[in-house]
Amino acid sequence: MINIADEKVFKEYLQQKHLISDINAVTIKPLGGGVSCEVIMVRSSEQSFVVKQALPKLRVKEDWFSDVARVVNEKDCLDFYHKIAPEHVPKLLFFDQENNLFGMEAAPESSKMWKGMLLAGVIDFDVARKVALTLADVHNVAAGDAVILRRFASQKFFIELRIDPYLRTIASRHPKLEKLIHHEIARLIENKQTLVHGDYSPKNILVDGSKIYILDFEVAHIGDPSFDLGFLTNHFILKAIKHKQWAMSYLNLATYSAETYLQRINFTDTKVLEYNTIKTLALLFLARVDGKSPAEYITEGYDKDLIRKISYGMLEQDIRSYRDLASYFLNEIGTLA
Repeated sequence: MINIADEKVFKEYLQQKHLISDINAVTIKPLGGGVSCEVIMVRSSEQSFVVKQALPKLRVKEDWFSDVARVVNEKDCLDFYHKIAPEHVPKLLFFDQENNLFGMEAAPESSKMWKGMLLAGVIDFDVARKVALTLADVHNVAAGDAVILRRFASQKFFIELRIDPYLRTIASRHPKLEKLIHHEIARLIENKQTLVHGDYSPKNILVDGSKIYILDFEVAHIGDPSFDLGFLTNHFILKAIKHKQWAMSYLNLATYSAETYLQRINFTDTKVLEYNTIKTLALLFLARVDGKSPAEYITEGYDKDLIRKISYGMLEQDIRSYRDLASYFLNEIGTLA
């Protein structure tokens, strides 16, 4: 397998594959692929595209490995998402299974990561609306598509990249919650309703003016839709801990996103799904301080303890809706901050 992080090797590879014509007329720029992959921007006078290559060992403090064959899963899910929402998802351009990489259309250079905007206090409800509606549309279509339900039936990468490092890890570190966590794990694995993205997060959504670009599909699998909605909104409530002065805005964004999604879906009982999502959210919230992939911007011990307290409280009080969650959350911050 070639190393696309080696610029000389990568340029030669691109030329050999006839993806560029002149090595000296191409610009290679690493995009910082996060913990699980290398991502490189390729720009030339002919075209611009992004190449993504899966890594066998993820870039986190603790040992965390995942089969690089997940790149096949990712490119297939990218292709499906593009068919459902071509205005919001890059097009797949090429695939090289031998080197565990694929190429896709590049978003405009002016695009910004939604995560950075949120951390800066930019709360854009129109972006949230597009993100929520796209997720709902994909879930609606996939839930009734027998081909998709078969294609993404394997949950191998979901277990390697989410269940083990997030949920099973916190189960081992929070004995009081162990039984509940394993019950929730069983639900997430056994409730095979639709195509779950598995990494539907602001770090994987680029924003350019009024346009959004959804990325990173390697955790895709058939499973419980509560994981996607919980995973997305978890990032909003984490930021409410980081920037308590904007907590109400982040919580309003979480509620708006959830309700926009729930009003759109047509394949399951929305009350049950919202309740299940709150439970999933509580565990994902806890996992971002005590799992293998802690949120890098939650650095204060006080904030970590607050997350633990709120997570436990969400479960103990049996919160069933995002509106009730927002009220509970704000009360806890007001009491403890």
